[in-house]
Amino acid sequence: MNASLAFAEAVAVRCEAALGQRKIRSDSYRIGSLTFRLTAPADAGGRWIGSAFLPAETDSIAASGYRLQVWDGIAAETAPPARPWGPMAHEPLGLIEGFCDEAVRCAFDIHTSSLTVHHAANNAGYLWYPELAALPAWAQASPFRIPLSWFANRHGQQIVHAAAVAVDGRAALIAGGGGAGKSTTALACALSGMSYLGDDYCVIEPAARKVHMLYQSAKLLRSSLDMLPAVRPWLANADRVEREKGVMFLDPSRLPLTPSAEVAAILLPRVTGAARTTLRKGSSRDALHAILPSTIGGLMGGTAATPRLLMALAASAPVYHIDLGSEIASVPDTVASVLERIHA
Repeated sequence: MNASLAFAEAVAVRCEAALGQRKIRSDSYRIGSLTFRLTAPADAGGRWIGSAFLPAETDSIAASGYRLQVWDGIAAETAPPARPWGPMAHEPLGLIEGFCDEAVRCAFDIHTSSLTVHHAANNAGYLWYPELAALPAWAQASPFRIPLSWFANRHGQQIVHAAAVAVDGRAALIAGGGGAGKSTTALACALSGMSYLGDDYCVIEPAARKVHMLYQSAKLLRSSLDMLPAVRPWLANADRVEREKGVMFLDPSRLPLTPSAEVAAILLPRVTGAARTTLRKGSSRDALHAILPSTIGGLMGGTAATPRLLMALAASAPVYHIDLGSEIASVPDTVASVLERIHA
C-alpha cells in the first residue's frame, strides 16, 4: 500500500471513530441526476452544514451516489492522523503534491484550515475542520466544493464559477471573475420572477447542455444589498454585512428555484458607469477566458477533465457580453430578452 492510500485509510478510520462518539445526522442531496449522502455531527451548534444543498427526493442513494463524511475537533482522538507531508506541501493551490492521483486526492484549505481526502475505492470524501460551529457564513453557504468537484468530474460534469437563472427551462449562465456582477444579476433576475440556479457556483453537464443547482444560497456585497433591499430580511449574517458578504439560504417561498435547466446562453457581465444595461455579441473564446481562470482557481486546479468540459461548455451556446447599468430594473429585462431572442 502506497503512502497516499495508507493515509486515506487512516483518515477514514479516524473519521468513523470520531463520528461514532457524536450525535450525527445523515441526509441525502442531489446535483442534477447525481446524488450524495452527507454525514456530519448534529451537535456541532449553529446551522446544519447541509443547509445549502438541494435535498434528494428520497433518502436512498443512486448508483452514482457519493458519501461525504465530515467531522471536527482538535483533541488527540479527533484530530486527523499525522500528515505525512511537509508544512507547505499544499502550496500554491491547496493540493498535496505526491498525494493526489486517481485513487486518492488530498487537499488542505488555508481559508478554513480544513483537510479533504477523497478515497475513490470507498466512493467517499472525508473532511475535517477544527470547529464546524466556527465556520464563517460564506463557508457554510458553499461547503465541500472541492470534493464535490472531483465527484462531478468522474461523471462528466463540472463545477463552474458562474451564476445561472432560467425562464421556462432555458438558462442563462452568467460567468466571470469576482466582482463581475454575477450575484447581483442572478438575484435581480430571480426577484423579477426568473428561476434561480445559483449566484456563484453551479454544475454544468456539457453532453446534455444542462446546468444544475449546486447551492441554494446566495452571497452579496454591501453595495449589491443596497441595490436589492428586498433580500435584506433573508440575511443569515445581518449583523456582519459591514465586514463580510451578506449570506442567504434560499427556499421556494422566497424565490423561484429550479434544480436544472438547459444552457441557452452564456452571459459575461461587466459593471459599467452607464445607467442602462446593454448587450454585445461575444465568442466562445470570450466565454472560455471568463470561465476557466476563476473556475480553476476556485477548485484548486480542477482535474484533468476540467479544461475539456469547460471548452465544451464555451462552445455549447451563444455568448453575449452584458454591460451592467446602475438601473437595476434593466438587468432582468436584458437577460430575459436574450432568452426570448434565442427561443424565437
